[in-house]
Amino acid sequence: MLRNSLSLKPILLACLGSALIGSSAIFVRVSELGPITTGFYRMLFALPLLALWMGWERKEGILQTLLPKKGIIGLILAGAFFAFDLALWNWSIDHTSIVNSTLFNNTAAFFIPLILWFFFQEKQSVRFIIAVTTGFIGCVMLVIQSFSISFMTIIGDIIALGSGVMVALYLIAIQRIREEVSTGFLMFWTGGFALVFLFILAYSFGESFGPFTFKDIVSIFGQAILVHVVGQGLLTYSLGKIPAAYTALILFLAPVTGAILGWIIYAEALDTIKIMGMILVMVSIVLVRR
Repeated sequence: MLRNSLSLKPILLACLGSALIGSSAIFVRVSELGPITTGFYRMLFALPLLALWMGWERKEGILQTLLPKKGIIGLILAGAFFAFDLALWNWSIDHTSIVNSTLFNNTAAFFIPLILWFFFQEKQSVRFIIAVTTGFIGCVMLVIQSFSISFMTIIGDIIALGSGVMVALYLIAIQRIREEVSTGFLMFWTGGFALVFLFILAYSFGESFGPFTFKDIVSIFGQAILVHVVGQGLLTYSLGKIPAAYTALILFLAPVTGAILGWIIYAEALDTIKIMGMILVMVSIVLVRR
């Protein structure tokens, strides 16, 4: 169940993290590498910065050890879920539109309550269900003009829906262990395990690990720094303060960021329907805070 009142600071940080995560599609579109390899390099170049973060936590006394001595199964599972989320979502972009992929990826807000209810007997309030529905309607309004379902894109749509399930499992796994470990420690080790899984997947599907183009470099560093270290880091920090279900709801801000970036970078018009969709997403987030 959601608490009666949630602290504003972690909510705002989660919103900022979600907004940065929303820029991921722009960077993935730029990359000329394979979809899984793109995710692999995102993690590879993020790890040194995450190691510095973890080292700072050790220096400040927040962290007692750099090695995981307990909860390693949870870290491995979180890394696996995140790796499959990246692989499926990046892969779906090659088989359907970014609009479809982004929308289906954001179904995590529906999967989390179902998983929590089925496996942990945790029920969400009626207010939360209404908020999730409102936010999802807002997301639909953001993409409705470009959204389409056809036989040619059905595989990509299913893959993107699978990535939504992986996001839900990842957020639940992170929250289950977040209260016991620091943010930098959690980010580094889940990222390390995700890197291993992504390497195995990329190698198994025969994706090339090079050479790099200038676009690939821009894509990799944009994803590694802005999307993962900062965006995902803020989201992970917030998961120690707010429920996973609410965090998934806040992720509805990702399509809002995508729409704004599309307007800025690709001159895609922000019409009345899209603006109304943004307002509904904002309303859904405010609706659940109390």
